[in-house]
Amino acid sequence: MQYALLAYSPAETTDRATRPIPDALAPLLDRPDVTGWTRLHADESATTLRNDEGRMLLTDGPFIDSKEYLAGLILIEADDLDGALATAAELLRTTRPGTAIEVRPILDGRFRGA
Repeated sequence: MQYALLAYSPAETTDRATRPIPDALAPLLDRPDVTGWTRLHADESATTLRNDEGRMLLTDGPFIDSKEYLAGLILIEADDLDGALATAAELLRTTRPGTAIEVRPILDGRFRGA
């Protein structure tokens, strides 16, 4: 089954696009159970579309107001939730303080990529 690991980071003052991937994280992202990943620009770059009872509302910024923002998405293969949590815990140990990883199963068990 595939799981999405949603990595949330505290707001930061540095430009994430210019910061390299930490040396300890790179080998984990190259593992065969990691089927895809991407880093995202800061939350200020987000634009949100919301369906408000048939009206489409367009707003600048992320979907929710939070002290943390969605920093990246990692797709993994795991036999079950325990396996996905183990991988998430291993990845979390390589991140900076304040980072959180949310684990969610992917519907239909497959990622439909481009």
